[in-house]
Amino acid sequence: MYKIFPFVPGVEFAVPNFPVELWAIILRCLDPTLLLAAARSNDLWKQIAQGDPVLRKTIKDQRVLEKRRRLEEMLNPGLLISITRDGPGKLFGSNATKIVQRQVPARGPVTTPEKSAKKL
Repeated sequence: MYKIFPFVPGVEFAVPNFPVELWAIILRCLDPTLLLAAARSNDLWKQIAQGDPVLRKTIKDQRVLEKRRRLEEMLNPGLLISITRDGPGKLFGSNATKIVQRQVPARGPVTTPEKSAKKL
């Protein structure tokens, strides 16, 4: 068994010896993800889940969903990416670190000699 607390020697947890019917009731209370994890982690729970028709169908459906999710992750790896931003709360916020070096005076429209010659 695994030691849960390494600083306390000899602390080990064992699965109690309940009747199979009681284990089936307990396992039926788990959601499908936890039921599949429990069946994979303990041989007794796997045998109980395979023997109970409700648990067996739940595990089968969860395995199909897990297989579809893995296939979707392989085909669309962008689904695994999550982007977070710790910037300003507004979408178009002002940049507070911007420094203006020189300001250009406002003028009227700029005309080039070519444009003014074409107008004549």
